[in-house]
Amino acid sequence: MIRLANENDLDELVKIENMMFDDKYYYKLSKQEIFKLLAKKSTIMYIWEIDFQIVGYALGIIVNKKNLWFNSLAVLKQWQSTNVAKELFKSIELYSSTNSFDSVILEIRNDNKALLRRYKGMGYCEWKQIPNYYPDGCSAIRMLKKR
Repeated sequence: MIRLANENDLDELVKIENMMFDDKYYYKLSKQEIFKLLAKKSTIMYIWEIDFQIVGYALGIIVNKKNLWFNSLAVLKQWQSTNVAKELFKSIELYSSTNSFDSVILEIRNDNKALLRRYKGMGYCEWKQIPNYYPDGCSAIRMLKKR
């Protein structure tokens, strides 16, 4: 079941963040950062819950009246071969179109060719390169999907 996250989900969200993101390659959100995000009106965070356990989340942030930033997606390993990630991502895109945003913006590692192909197949285009975006110095590809 997909639903909006709330402050009661904080501990499970932190657990997923810490399990799924390696500090060498990604900047993790701290408990305090997640708490602040959940309190903001500009944050859209969907979670997928199975038997009262959160197995994944998708985080979108309203940049302005025209742009929604797809910030991150994390799904526990045992659920990665299911449709959980796809449905969470679609929830952010649906929020964007339902609320009349002009575009969704996201970043991916420039060494993640499989994800680059997937997003291009979903209508995203490469917008620009951002050098040294990740902790290990890897550049990011900023992508954009216009409505």
